[in-house]
Order: sequence, then C-alpha cells, then structure tokens
Amino acid sequence: MAGCDAGADGMSAVSYREYRPEDFPVLKDMYAQLDEYLRGLTVKLPLPEDVGQVWLDSFERTLGKFSMLHIAEVDGEVVGFMLSRVLRVPPHYGGVLVGELTDMYIDPQARRMGIGHELSRLAINWLRDQGVHSVESQSVDGNEGSWRLYEKMGFYLELRQVRMLMDDYQDPGPPAD
Repeated sequence: MAGCDAGADGMSAVSYREYRPEDFPVLKDMYAQLDEYLRGLTVKLPLPEDVGQVWLDSFERTLGKFSMLHIAEVDGEVVGFMLSRVLRVPPHYGGVLVGELTDMYIDPQARRMGIGHELSRLAINWLRDQGVHSVESQSVDGNEGSWRLYEKMGFYLELRQVRMLMDDYQDPGPPAD
C-alpha cells in the first residue's frame, strides 16, 4: 500500500471485483498468512507443503460455478479476498443448496476500513444469485473479529465444532454404574 494516491479525505479508495487468474500468486501468499494466523489460534490439523497452492487447488476448477473469490484492492494492489462456495446439504437436512463464506483475509495495513464487511456482502449477494437457501460460516475459536462481523451482519450461532487429537486421547474406560 506504499505510494498510495490519497483521495480528498486523505484515504485511498478501496475497489472490489471478482478474481482474475493473475491474482492467484498473491492470493496463495495471503492464504498462507491466514493459515499461519489460524494455526496460532487453535487449528491443529496437519500443515501441507505449499499450503497456499493446496488451498487454491481445492477450489480453482469450480470458480465461477460453485465458488467465487471476491477481491479488495487499494491503488491496484490486492489487499484482501473472500472465498465463498455453494454446497448441498444432506437429504436429511432438506438437500438444499447452502452458501459458505469459507476464507477471508485482509492485509493488516488495510484493516478497519470496512473491507471485511464489503467482501462478505458481495459474497452473500453472489451466493443469493446462485439460489442458496442460507449462508453459513465457520470461525476459529479466538477469531473474535470474524465473529463480531458476522454477528453484525445477522448471522447467529447454530452449532459448535470440537476436535480432539488422537495423540491426546486417553480412554476413560466404560462409564461407572
């Protein structure tokens, strides 16, 4: 964000758009930073080599169909992204299409500018255009900024996900009578 041309209020304008393939190198690096942050909170799953590329490979073929990357830029530089996906829930939950806000990252220098809200809004609108029944998101324990944003946007707590590493498991034996 160095060398920004400031607007009348002294702030550089943020612009938003859908992804372009030439964004992938910077998005992979941003995702690696996001992954490092989440692992510093509570994520304890194995770390693949070149996590940014593995992340991109997990959805690239579905972009524009069942997934979308929205991009935030300041002065032509990518400063954030939001990945959203369309999923179908199992038949016992109605078999409907559900939107998922799955990954969002904003460069630390671009935070507190409303970028997260706008990226989320754009993603939700894209998901609505895909005909989803509802939108869900998971937020890692300790990521209070994400939770506050989603709560302000009308999301509510629906479930809690827990994890136990098998290396930490100690069989307590059968319940006592």
